[in-house]
Amino acid sequence: MSLWIGLYLHRLSLDVWRLRWLTEPVRAALVLDKGVVIAATPAAVHLGVAIGMRQSSACGLAPDALVLTRDEAAEQSALDLAAQAALRYTPSVAQHLQDTILLEVAASLRLFGGIRALMQLLRRDLHHLHIQARCSMAPTAHGAWLLAQAGGALRYSVRPRSLARALDRLPCAALPEARPHLDWLGAVGCRTLGQLRGLPRAGLGRRSSPTLLGALSQAYEGQTLRYTPYVAPDQFLRHLDLQARIEQAEIILAIVERLMQSLCVWLTARRQAARGIGIDLHHERGRRARPPTTIVMALAEPGWIIAHFMDPLRERLTRQTLAEPVVAITLRCESLADFAPDSGLLFPDPRNAPAEYRRLLDLLTARLGPGQILRPHPVADHRPEVANAWVHAAPAHASDATVVQATRSAQSAGRATSTAAAQGQTETSAASFGPVARAERPFWMLPEPRALVMHGDRPVLGSALQLVRGPERIESGWWDGHCAVRDYFVAQDQQAVRYWIYRERDADPARWFLHGIFG
Repeated sequence: MSLWIGLYLHRLSLDVWRLRWLTEPVRAALVLDKGVVIAATPAAVHLGVAIGMRQSSACGLAPDALVLTRDEAAEQSALDLAAQAALRYTPSVAQHLQDTILLEVAASLRLFGGIRALMQLLRRDLHHLHIQARCSMAPTAHGAWLLAQAGGALRYSVRPRSLARALDRLPCAALPEARPHLDWLGAVGCRTLGQLRGLPRAGLGRRSSPTLLGALSQAYEGQTLRYTPYVAPDQFLRHLDLQARIEQAEIILAIVERLMQSLCVWLTARRQAARGIGIDLHHERGRRARPPTTIVMALAEPGWIIAHFMDPLRERLTRQTLAEPVVAITLRCESLADFAPDSGLLFPDPRNAPAEYRRLLDLLTARLGPGQILRPHPVADHRPEVANAWVHAAPAHASDATVVQATRSAQSAGRATSTAAAQGQTETSAASFGPVARAERPFWMLPEPRALVMHGDRPVLGSALQLVRGPERIESGWWDGHCAVRDYFVAQDQQAVRYWIYRERDADPARWFLHGIFG
């Protein structure tokens, strides 16, 4: 059994990205097409404005109303956004006639908890997107479309018998194929679809057209509806012209958040996540034209819900200096990654910890700057000062050559490295202390090895050090001119503090150095 949902988008909500007054429902506003009113807010209707009225008459009744011209691109953008929101619940989504979207949801009811629960979720998503829509449900696609177009309360017509009762009450004008014959139908006293369906089929076909009979069959009997499934576009780009010049970062952030909601809907429809986004803040045009202020944000952890983006964006926008007021905003998706939704388990999943850690890096990078946050990056090298590298936290990927270069620059700047993040492979050899079964590394590494004072043949650091483990022999770096020929030991002083020291094997007499301290 098929089950269809029809969503009819109001004319006002089709201009959702241009109308500020959607958050101010008491304000009078008009949408004009060739000087004729095609949409009006309830406040404008209360003042006497009616659909089809000329602009001069409407402005005379509502002189303070916000007047906007029809924007077909904005209308299509709102329709696409609603269709992308519907793709969350079913892959069978189609943009139908007269600003209506159809969804086939029979296979999705059990997943989302039934008919009413699914409808509530869908209406909630549309409300968050500031899209007003009339909803209906019917076992036929054409029936759901007719009920959504008819208006009134939310209509649930799940069974054929209840669908027939609901459709019988609709006027004949609700069926587009019947509109050319309204005069004749009115003359014979046929004003509703129920009365139209009661006429003899043979006579109705001769006096009207076969398409009218086909439309009735599609609505009542559920004949197959041919439609093209909606597919979300491959790229995301959303442009919004503002109604005023804005200088406050808080207002810009609120507008960007609304644009980000459309991005998250698109990502959910595509089953992908965003690794990088770009925002263009456009300034004055004309003589005083200035290039837009561009904000590019690369994410260490790809995001697909609005909570993944807003904290870093808030840090960037509140610290952004605007040379001129903003008159338009463009949001685009720079790069994509695979979609990795949460598992939804009862208990926290330890596998989510790395993702939360990378989102924390995104937030710190946005607050402190792109070059201020470093992360450990292991390198396949036995030398401790090379194996423990630091690179920029974002972007998260870097080549080995970049890592080695970053390591050497960090060493020249005197930054200490930690071996807690990486433990390279080591070459071990047997000695009087026995073989080393597992390489042991200290938590704290010195920026530069510190020469130790010798007392006889024993190294001294405050007191004579006792060797408790080792040696671990490392011979590496001969290919780049920084050869290291060392025997590493774990040593302990009289206070039981352990150190990581090494002896240079190619020096005569032998020299000892302190390289790390165990926590």
